[in-house]
Amino acid sequence: MKFKRLGAIVNQLKQTAGTLAILGGLLWIAYTVLGVLQPLGDAAMNPMAFSMAGAAGGAALVLHGLAVVGVALRYGLPGEEPPRFGAVIPSRYGVAMGWVGALAGLLAIATALLSLELPNNAMQLFGAVLTPLGAMLVAIEANGSEQAYRIAGPLFLVGALGMVSLLAQALLPLTSWMAPVYVALAMAVYGFAWVRFGSLLATSVPEA
Repeated sequence: MKFKRLGAIVNQLKQTAGTLAILGGLLWIAYTVLGVLQPLGDAAMNPMAFSMAGAAGGAALVLHGLAVVGVALRYGLPGEEPPRFGAVIPSRYGVAMGWVGALAGLLAIATALLSLELPNNAMQLFGAVLTPLGAMLVAIEANGSEQAYRIAGPLFLVGALGMVSLLAQALLPLTSWMAPVYVALAMAVYGFAWVRFGSLLATSVPEA
């Protein structure tokens, strides 16, 4: 029974990887608007604005993490076992990071709804680091796969843009020239990249 449920979860992730990426990208854009541009007011002072921004960001992390896992499962990554002891399989670490990133997103949602600012910030940062890094690791192995090489470049780009988005967020409180609109732009581009990648997955079918 447990194996049957696990198989159903695996198949669901394979089939919905593109949808997860698109929805996650859209939620990340919403998080960008609510958390950086703050149309509802300062999230640090407004509990409702904080909860909405934190929940949107956390949900985006959950969907992005599951999308990374779904892509790896869909294209059979990791592939063959390493030929020698100690060989590294990048996607194995990437999938683990996707799962942990999704868990961090769930905790970010919970802490946002409970108005716990410091734990929420920690979970948002944790997930925002692990998910794009996991995407890049999966992309590295996908580049050497006959089935997955088409999505390797776009997936690596998504991960790289995630790192740029993270850097922009880190620079915001440290530099006077980094206006919120520029940070929002960098973060929104990351969200759009997930949407575009999800669209690519929706029209790309792995070869048998």
